[in-house]
Amino acid sequence: MNEADFWLRLEFRLCSEFAGMADRHLRYLWCDGFGPERYHLGDFEPRITGHVWICNGDKQDKWEFTLFLPHPIGSRDEIDWASLLPPGNVTRWLAFDSRGKRIQIEPAAAVPDLA
Repeated sequence: MNEADFWLRLEFRLCSEFAGMADRHLRYLWCDGFGPERYHLGDFEPRITGHVWICNGDKQDKWEFTLFLPHPIGSRDEIDWASLLPPGNVTRWLAFDSRGKRIQIEPAAAVPDLA
C-alpha cells in the first residue's frame, strides 16, 4: 500500500468507526479526506499531523489530526503504510475532541472489538 492509498483507506475506516459508535450523535459523522502536513518521523513521539475534513450531513468542518507512529522512522519511504491502517475488527484506536475539533489516531492502541 502506498501513502496515497493509505490516506484514502483511512478516510473510509474512520467513517466505519463513526458508524459503529455507541453515541448515536456520533454515528452521523463522516470523513471527507485527510491532509497530512507535518511528518515528525524522528521525534521522541513520532507522528504525522495535519487536517481532516469531518462532516455531519452537509456541514463540513476542518479539524486537526495526529497519527501516532509506533517508532521513529528515518524517512517517509520507510513507513509501512499498511501496518498503520486499523483493521475493521478493532476499536479504541481513535480519540476525538469535538469541541477542540481534533482527532488522534493511534493504531498501536487498537484492541479487538467484542461488540
